[in-house]
Amino acid sequence: MKLKDVEIIVMSNEEYGEHLNELFENVRRGEIHKPEPPKIVARTTEDIGKILTRERLRLLQIIREKRPESISELARMLKRKQSNVHNDLTFLKGVGLLELKEGKNHVKKMPVVDYDALHITVPLTA
Repeated sequence: MKLKDVEIIVMSNEEYGEHLNELFENVRRGEIHKPEPPKIVARTTEDIGKILTRERLRLLQIIREKRPESISELARMLKRKQSNVHNDLTFLKGVGLLELKEGKNHVKKMPVVDYDALHITVPLTA
């Protein structure tokens, strides 16, 4: 099954406001018939580096490939402290790059990455 890809795009506050206005206008006119692909907006190129640190990228890859059943299992796979892994998971969940689903025993949280790739768009026009 082909899973969705996620786009990270750099947009100023003004550009983002214009994007939302256009989106709302298209909805009002009934011109949107299917949801847009998942998109995360960063305000600067530096923000992309803050979001996608080396450890966070490694974490996303391990979740996607190995499918750990809990945060503690993921921490063992990464050879990192569970508290640090939990902090990264909370951040990545907050920006929309992963989900924390209820595990088998209804107590543990299972991290889930349900996309194949991240695409980064940095417009070169002002």
